[in-house]
Amino acid sequence: MSSLSFRGDNGSYLQIPNATGLNFGTGDFTIEWYQYQTDTNPFPRVFQIGSLSESTSSIGVSIELENQKGQFYYWTNGTSHKATLLDPADYKNKWVHFAICRNGQTTKVFMNGTVVFSMVDNNNFTSNSNLTISNESTPTNNAAFGGYIAYFTWVKGTALYTSDFTVSNTYPSITNNYVLLLTSSSSSGTLGNTLVNNNVSTVQNVPVGFLTSSSQPTTISMKSLFTDNSRVYYKPGSLAAGGVGSVRNLSSKARRI
Repeated sequence: MSSLSFRGDNGSYLQIPNATGLNFGTGDFTIEWYQYQTDTNPFPRVFQIGSLSESTSSIGVSIELENQKGQFYYWTNGTSHKATLLDPADYKNKWVHFAICRNGQTTKVFMNGTVVFSMVDNNNFTSNSNLTISNESTPTNNAAFGGYIAYFTWVKGTALYTSDFTVSNTYPSITNNYVLLLTSSSSSGTLGNTLVNNNVSTVQNVPVGFLTSSSQPTTISMKSLFTDNSRVYYKPGSLAAGGVGSVRNLSSKARRI
């Protein structure tokens, strides 16, 4: 099983062209992922749609070090909301699971299955911008996420978690609400035309027992983004066409975990 590997500079990111399937509107949603963050950049973005200074249509997450404390920023339509992470050791150089869920008009941020932030959230997320994973919409070095991301999931219409939960180490039962499931189990392959890939490799470094090779997702409503059997899926018809890229096998150059 592999994760997506990001270098931590402005030349390493995934970008998914805008489509209505990515827009949550005012409805329920879930965004979740595993990450192993290694960078020392001042304000690395895990993902972003639109400019974080926009007063409408933007959503994103950055995890920043301030006064020796880690700050998880949830950005909504130009406004930042933050939850304090106790110590960099809680989220740097280790696998951590995050989830953002909106149920009705309440959004909760979960870290390893525990609520670390809750807010009233009636934002209307309807953007014309691309989804960028591991940087800002216009990538810069300061905003680059460096490290590894596995099981990045974009679910429209459902809050998968509403209270503290035990984080699963297996694939979910995919439903029609899943728009994206970005996880890879192969270190080679050609990306489909729904992703623009910029120097993102795959590395076999996910935790033992996490999404094991014997775990197969239900793919009735999902389609592979790769032309091989890599586990990177999207909901057919939900994403726009974009650039064609490829994933190179850089495993030998990546730090093993």
